[in-house]
Amino acid sequence: MVLGTLSLLLVAASGLLMRMKFLTALPAINQKFLLHAHSHFAFSGWISHALMVLIAAAVCGTGSRENLPRRYQVLIAANLLAAYGMLVSFFLQGYGFYSICASTLTVALSYIFAVRCWRDTARPILDSHTRRWLRAALFFLVLSSVGTFFLAYLMASHNTDSKLQLTAVYFFLHFQYNGWFFFACMGLFHHWLRRCGIVAKHPSFVFWAFAWSCIPTYFLSIPWWDMPGWLYTIVVGAAAMQAIAWGIGLHSLPGKLIGYTHRPAAVAKGLLIGTAIAATIKILLQGLSAIPSLSQLVYGFRPIVIGYLHLVLLAIITLFIMAYAYMNESLLINRRAVVSTVVLATGIVLNEVLLFLQGVSGLMGIFIGHIPYALAWAAGIMVVGLAGLIWSQYISTSPISS
Repeated sequence: MVLGTLSLLLVAASGLLMRMKFLTALPAINQKFLLHAHSHFAFSGWISHALMVLIAAAVCGTGSRENLPRRYQVLIAANLLAAYGMLVSFFLQGYGFYSICASTLTVALSYIFAVRCWRDTARPILDSHTRRWLRAALFFLVLSSVGTFFLAYLMASHNTDSKLQLTAVYFFLHFQYNGWFFFACMGLFHHWLRRCGIVAKHPSFVFWAFAWSCIPTYFLSIPWWDMPGWLYTIVVGAAAMQAIAWGIGLHSLPGKLIGYTHRPAAVAKGLLIGTAIAATIKILLQGLSAIPSLSQLVYGFRPIVIGYLHLVLLAIITLFIMAYAYMNESLLINRRAVVSTVVLATGIVLNEVLLFLQGVSGLMGIFIGHIPYALAWAAGIMVVGLAGLIWSQYISTSPISS
């Protein structure tokens, strides 16, 4: 996980560089190329890499201090190398021959991982609930690539319809962060619950509610498409079903987690609480996006869209991965690690508040100065927190358990 955290540091550093680009000229850097490098590497080099490592360890029963089976080591290493290839090639050329080759390679490797991991989930080491979440995650991982290939087809055929291109992009994004990322995290969380002997209430209903509603809620991502009445009804029902399932899931766990004193440590508990709050906000915002007039209005304000994406990728997925890494001891807990994690979480929260403040003030026609400077500070805080976290994993210090 330390190597994955290093990738996250590079994601944060490239984000800081983009913020600096808004404030100073930096003529040697192409902002569009940097954006592509930042986003592609965040998905493949950080989140997908971390989830692959943690899922492979779960399905193989590998301990935090043990090596993964060689078949997974080679596959995950190849994915990480391809991700670094995307980082460099997108930064230098944007969409070009080398960046497209690297992107295609990550998709091919994701297929191999999905097939291999699907087979390994059949092992009795996993309970049925964990198996369902992880297999759904693998399904959505493969499904999300349809958006990538459709976008490639549009570009190859010189189709310049911007809405059609965005439809393909949001297809990929939706089934990555609402499918692959979310279901993988839920699978890992249920795996940890089983190891701790904690039983959640109504696990089958919660799973199937999210599984069946994942595809219809994609249409909330494309507000420019005029949905027929019957489809809109299904989409609204799917969003409501997710809200109900999330509420049931939250209601069934807090007391049991509080009563379980051995694990997780306080830092992991704090991250889990932050993840739950962020996910609740995300579910509420998703419900509000079912209002067509509001959805079309918000879509035009980039800070809100970026804030929503960062809410999912940073405040939900990233914080959960960090919490899980602490819970299964993939990351060592010591005072420097705890302080660095608090700094990182502070930067994430500040980033979200500023982005939504910028978006809402724009909707209201109110100008708030110096927000770009504050966003650069938030990005810098995240970089400092991650650098400190990586440093904490290589120093000798007394561990703390709470």
